Amino acid sequence: MKLTDKIIVEKLAEVGIIVSSIDDLVNTRMRYPQAIPLLVNLLNCDDYEHLGVKKAIARSLTVKEAKRIANKPLLEEFEKMKSKDLSYCWVIGNAFTVIIQEDDVDHILEIVKDKRNDYSRQMFILALAKIKSRKSDIEDVLIPLLGDNSITGHIITTLGNLKSEKAKSKIELFLNHEKPYYRRNAKNALTKIEKERMKKEG
Repeated sequence: MKLTDKIIVEKLAEVGIIVSSIDDLVNTRMRYPQAIPLLVNLLNCDDYEHLGVKKAIARSLTVKEAKRIANKPLLEEFEKMKSKDLSYCWVIGNAFTVIIQEDDVDHILEIVKDKRNDYSRQMFILALAKIKSRKSDIEDVLIPLLGDNSITGHIITTLGNLKSEKAKSKIELFLNHEKPYYRRNAKNALTKIEKERMKKEG
């Protein structure tokens, strides 16, 4: 099936979602749980000529109603496209900032460790901060990657959100970095880590 915007609009109408474009779902506050299985099925179509539509579908799955339904299909889509279109893979990673589950962590850590995935790893890294139960495993992968220019800022942010005492000395090295973005992220992360330390001591 060809993934044209017109076809998707028609399919959405069949489940009671009336829009003029798939982009309307991305830009709406309306909830559409009944459309999630349809959107996942459309994502699985092997039409890669209309990649813009594919990206819009991935964006439309960046909602909490897609949790547990879209996770595996999106990761499979990432694996298909990681050597072909990193911008699409970044969009997939962004979906996980909303839908990530503990079961996704091992796969995502493998994605993050692979430097060939470049900047498409950024949002996966931010998503990992939501899974506190895997904090130690996440730290062990992220800390050695500090210094990787495509993801360092996101790693610092995630380690800060995890209140990673283990990463503190490494993050401190970025307080005087030439990039203001790194300096700002490091300062914010260290503030969170210090507050957590004081809370435990207090």
